[in-house]
Amino acid sequence: MADTIKRKGNMNKINYFGFKGIFREVSFALLNLLLLLISAGSVKWINAWVYIGFNVLFHILGGAYLAKVNPRMLNERGKLIQGNTQSFDKVWVVFYILLVSTASCIAGLDAVRFEWSHMPPELIIIVAIIYISAHLLLLWAMAVNPHFETTVRIQEERNHQVCISGPYKFIRHPGYVSFSAIIVSSSFILGSWWANLPNGMILILLVIRTAFEDKFLQKELKGYKEYAQKTKYKLIPFLW
Repeated sequence: MADTIKRKGNMNKINYFGFKGIFREVSFALLNLLLLLISAGSVKWINAWVYIGFNVLFHILGGAYLAKVNPRMLNERGKLIQGNTQSFDKVWVVFYILLVSTASCIAGLDAVRFEWSHMPPELIIIVAIIYISAHLLLLWAMAVNPHFETTVRIQEERNHQVCISGPYKFIRHPGYVSFSAIIVSSSFILGSWWANLPNGMILILLVIRTAFEDKFLQKELKGYKEYAQKTKYKLIPFLW
């Protein structure tokens, strides 16, 4: 009986995998900063430092908040790709890493090294507000959904259920909405029009991923088909 109580208590605290997930995200952001500065050929690129600095701050402070309100999700999310992850999602992860790296290289070459294009400062500020808002939406979705993992799978070992609270009342995939806004905003914050090319490809793949995931969940997750009938839109209200 004592062991059972102890195990239940531990599930409500961040564990090794939770910390590992936060560390992984911060490390990825710092590696991205290195890639940005190398491609730019300068360490004085303020936009890159601000962009990555906010990213790191979000993962640390957001991680601390989620460790209090949704630690089990954070722990499971920290495991990254698990055994029953869908094949299409494994392909997505590979292409995502490649395209993000490409976008960072292009942004550095465009905005700093060769100055192929110019981004108005006013536009950067406006998009920065969208960028921050998108992160807050992402944090909201992660806070209310105990099954918000990095990849698509049915979490049978954790009694996977449909989330219908928070932003999920309005759209079926609020995490993807926020992620889309973050991807688009990144090019503008870094001051590169050309970085929108690989980022645009990420958006196309994200829409495809959303369609695959939604079809999979309607088929495999109990109650999701009924939820989809009530919450009609996947990403954009009144459109799709």
